[in-house]
Amino acid sequence: MPNDPTRRSALSVALLAHTGTRYEVAAWMAGDRQPNGSVRHDTDRAWFTIQGRPTALRELAEALLRCADLTEQTYPASTAAVVEGVAG
Repeated sequence: MPNDPTRRSALSVALLAHTGTRYEVAAWMAGDRQPNGSVRHDTDRAWFTIQGRPTALRELAEALLRCADLTEQTYPASTAAVVEGVAG
């Protein structure tokens, strides 16, 4: 996704998703007694955690599904040639 020069940001991060990646999920209660969830991926070199309230996590999940659908619709031949992360 291209940078947006009209928005100031203190941090810009790209997380690359790979087939077969194992994600850890957790549910926890915040200090304000609001339920939250988190998804974590950890490697020897880096880690990330996505945290939020259930509604926010569902909205993110829906956006990721729309992105996957759009990619497959836009480039059907390219995505069909890739099976389990191995180019055909």
